[in-house]
Amino acid sequence: MVASAQAPLATVSVQTEQLGARIPEDFVGFSLEVSTAGQGIGAFGGSTSESRARVAEYALGTPEAPNKGFFQFMRNLGPGILRLGGNSQDNTCWNATAAPHPDWCKGELRIGDFRLYSEAARASGWRLILGLNLKQNSSQWALDELTHAVAKEIKPDEILGLELGNEPDLFSRAGSRPGPYSPADHVKDFLAYAEAFRQNSIAKRYALVGPATCCKWRNAQDLGTFIDGVGASKLKLVTVHSYLLTTCGGKQVTIAELLAPELMTRFNKEAESLVASARARKVPIALAETNSASCGGMPGVSDAFAAALWGLDSLFSAAEDGFSGINFHFSYRPGGSSYNPVDTYKAVDARRKQQGYQNVAKPLYYAMYLFRQSASGKHLLSLTTNSAADLRSYATSECASCAVNVVLINKDVSASGRVSVHVSNRTRRAELLFLEAPKLDSLSSEVTYGGVQFDSEGHIPTPHLEQIEPDPNGNYQFNLPNAAAALLVVPSPKQR
Repeated sequence: MVASAQAPLATVSVQTEQLGARIPEDFVGFSLEVSTAGQGIGAFGGSTSESRARVAEYALGTPEAPNKGFFQFMRNLGPGILRLGGNSQDNTCWNATAAPHPDWCKGELRIGDFRLYSEAARASGWRLILGLNLKQNSSQWALDELTHAVAKEIKPDEILGLELGNEPDLFSRAGSRPGPYSPADHVKDFLAYAEAFRQNSIAKRYALVGPATCCKWRNAQDLGTFIDGVGASKLKLVTVHSYLLTTCGGKQVTIAELLAPELMTRFNKEAESLVASARARKVPIALAETNSASCGGMPGVSDAFAAALWGLDSLFSAAEDGFSGINFHFSYRPGGSSYNPVDTYKAVDARRKQQGYQNVAKPLYYAMYLFRQSASGKHLLSLTTNSAADLRSYATSECASCAVNVVLINKDVSASGRVSVHVSNRTRRAELLFLEAPKLDSLSSEVTYGGVQFDSEGHIPTPHLEQIEPDPNGNYQFNLPNAAAALLVVPSPKQR
């Protein structure tokens, strides 16, 4: 791309002298329902988009026909964490007839489901956060699932930790706990499980994670109450959820709202206090469930290219804020979901004459892939950005003398133009790649990563890279379109 002579849309200056925090190698992950049953939320009542013409199948497939294409989509993101939880975690039951409240069981887990979880872990190289039902509030009943299903089908080293309950701050609203149900009450329920597991020779080998709070308890004080009450030494990981927008109750969300700078400012402010609370107690904290808007997202927004820009900014922001990882959620609500990173549909494998799958990489997945390529396992670098537009920029490197990756995200609803990037102590020819679409509301079929796209099996051709020479002042200049993010890779000064 030839840069124009106009004043730049943005100038970015990257400092390479001092490395910042290292982003974990397994920072990027998915949050998946344990089952398509027991979602507990109704169909979206608003507008529709072409992506909602078909209802997505469970991403992992079935125990009889695992979705190997989806496992490839997982592998593309490197080592990761697959969280199995969501509303179905507490609305679906193992051995439902023995549950204290069988009428709360909206679906049933079978032994094959756990075999499928294990296959996903083995095929992808990911570890699992496996959710157990806390709503039933019976540690002995949960132990039966753990000893007769989990332990028999999933190897211990495939499990990062067991997550007890999903969004317990909503338990009283759902009628599963008498109101008021406080964080202290939740600690008692959590500890009852923890103590029962500690006394069991099989269960005690698994680490615990929590509290998986989403709403009124998602604050530093209540998080501290949980960690202190349970005991930091009993927790492998602290988990919280975040949805700053919602389509619950038929509410609408626009692209402008999703990309608004104020939304990310609010995200960072909340994250700062939560991370500080966990760090003060020396426990890592993960954003274990998040997406663009709760209740399945907004058609034409959550499944559009705007979600890729939001997602990429969220990934880098979460890393800067100090989270140990981030898991984008999949929903299987009636009528379909708009925010799944990958949608899966039934297809017939004619060659093998058996059930197959068609997987569709959504715009959000492309953002996760770009983050993996540019940031996972690398150190953050400090930089300054000057722009009147809503443009976000980040830089990473593996070491002080290594290549530098600079990511620019154009979240502005209308601006485009020339950008100028200066990287200290780097003046060699760089490579430039674009994640782009014609418009912010473009859907998957129009999204490209370096000019190419993922196929149904999770494979992608070699992307196109532009060669960029620095100007006499050592600045890399190029045009950044409106609906686009750019990855500029500036080689090490020692590289030949």
